[in-house]
Amino acid sequence: MIFYYILFSPSRYHSIDLNIKFLFRHHRRWVAEKLGTDATLNELNFTKKILSVDAKNYHAWSHRQWVLKALGGWEDELDYCHSLLREDIYNNSAWNQRYFVITISPFLGGLKAMRDSEVTYTVEAILANPENESPWRYLRGLYKDDTEGWVNDPEIPSVCLNVLSAKSNYIFALSTLLDLLCNGFQPSQEFRDAIGALGTSDINQLDSNLAIAICSILEKVDSSRANYWRWHKSKLPSAL
Repeated sequence: MIFYYILFSPSRYHSIDLNIKFLFRHHRRWVAEKLGTDATLNELNFTKKILSVDAKNYHAWSHRQWVLKALGGWEDELDYCHSLLREDIYNNSAWNQRYFVITISPFLGGLKAMRDSEVTYTVEAILANPENESPWRYLRGLYKDDTEGWVNDPEIPSVCLNVLSAKSNYIFALSTLLDLLCNGFQPSQEFRDAIGALGTSDINQLDSNLAIAICSILEKVDSSRANYWRWHKSKLPSAL
């Protein structure tokens, strides 16, 4: 138990030198490596116990990822991520771990092989809680280094349009649509109508440059990042 508090509970053992904590973590990994795959289940259960108390514990997630890469145990990891997200869909650490699994697990075939099913899963999460930034970021990550796929997948603009049409919690739908536009997406009139229906933009601006109109809306509705959207607008080309 002392290993748990020293390794993963900085508030209780805040006076312990960071170098000592590092040595404890290093030693635990050294022992696990010597034990090999016999230690896999024990180490995964060890981190699972910690994460059941503190689901965002960085050190526990780091150790869990090390275990998976060094000792294996990938078979049930996607299900584990799913169970965490079922408990708390806002758990950004679980979204990060899910991405880690689908991109690195030797049993899933890689990002491209998992993309279609993951897009479906993520879109459902977005529609249920469109104000949750984590699945929006996850969705973008599914098209890492594949701008063409990102722009041409009809599910991406479709989920944006669905959220915009609901006229609430649409900040991330707007920022995602803006990203699509900046990468070559050609919006239909339906998108202009949906944005116009929000009642926060100049109709003439919608006709001339939809991306600039979106930035102007985001300046108002995403006030904590107003300066960023103002800067972003200043960098946009005249025709988008």
